[in-house]
This record gives sequence, structure tokens and C-alpha cells, in this order.
Amino acid sequence: MTVPLRGISTRDALVAEIRRHILGGELKPGEPLTEVGLASMFGVARPTVRSALQELLARNLAERTAGRSLRVPVFTADDVRDLFFVRTPLELEAVRRIVAEQRPVAAAEAGLAAMEALAPSASWGDRVDAHTKFHVALIGCAGSPRLDRIYPAMQEEMQLCLAQLSDSYPGAGDLAAEHRVLLDAVRSGDGERAVTAMREHLDHAQRSLIG
Repeated sequence: MTVPLRGISTRDALVAEIRRHILGGELKPGEPLTEVGLASMFGVARPTVRSALQELLARNLAERTAGRSLRVPVFTADDVRDLFFVRTPLELEAVRRIVAEQRPVAAAEAGLAAMEALAPSASWGDRVDAHTKFHVALIGCAGSPRLDRIYPAMQEEMQLCLAQLSDSYPGAGDLAAEHRVLLDAVRSGDGERAVTAMREHLDHAQRSLIG
């Protein structure tokens, strides 16, 4: 018996589109996410918006205010520090294992190539997506199924952080160039160099976010 595949639902398409607007900066941190406003903006019914907002809330792409309304999340300095407190040890340990066990990094290389291939006119949202795919691929090179499950759970918040970083990378190729330095260090076979490069990469991102 053949089971037909279903196309993407209106609700899932709306989630993807709102997400793109948030990560691309069209919806700013702190901007209200209302059923009426989003229904009008995207031409969909309010129940569809309501369902999409629940998914965005679950994925940390929306947050409740004190008045219980929803808005685009606003990261405080403490939020950023906490995110990197969790993120940094995972990425450092992944790099250590990759170098120590001489694991192939072809997937990360492919992710970086996609980032480098982005046109100068690509949106910041597209760059954020490419950045995330690179880091997920690099984590995957460590060969830990459990790390592969844990790490993506932070990705939405990481992407929200990076969405606020565009002023730190004014040139079209700056983000890719920074990651080329990082991957070259990982591929060098020098564990100390690779870990140092990753730590500097993450420290730079954290400093840029906190200001």
C-alpha cells in the first residue's frame, strides 16, 4: 500500500515565513507578534496564526511579555552569557574529538562552501541559516549521536543571537571568512590551535552581542 506524502501545511509555511522575517531582521527584537497583525501581513486566518505562534513559542522564536502577549524575543546580556555558557563547552569538546581522532570534516567543508557561495546581495537571514548549517555540520563531524540530538535544540536561540550581529560583519564575505579561519584550524591537526580558534570565534560572537 502506497502512502501519499503530504505537502507543507499553511501553518508550517507560516511558521517558516515568520521565522525568516525574525532572523532576517524584518521583525525586530521586542516587536509584538499579534494574531491580527500577522493575519493581515500574511493573508491567513487567525486560527492559523494562533497555531503558528504556539510553534514559534515552543522553538524560542517568540516569548511572552508580562502582559501575556507575544513578541520577538529580546536577549539581555545575561541571556547571551547563559547561552554561550551552554554552547561553548559543547563546541570545544567537539573540536577536540575531531582533531584527536582525525575525523573527516567534509560535511563542515560543504557547509562552509555554501556560505562562501552566497551572493553579496544575500539577506542576513540567508547568512544566518548558512552559519547554522555549518556549525551543525561541524558538530556532526565529532560522531556523537547524543551531541547531535542536544546541540540543535539550541539552534533557534543561537540564530536569534546571530540575527542581531549583522553590524559586526559589515562586508558580504566577513562571516564566511571568519569561519574559514576556524575550519582551517580544525583541519590543521593541531588540537591546541583548533580549540583556541573555536574559543576565539565564540568569544568574538559573545562580545559582539553584549556590546
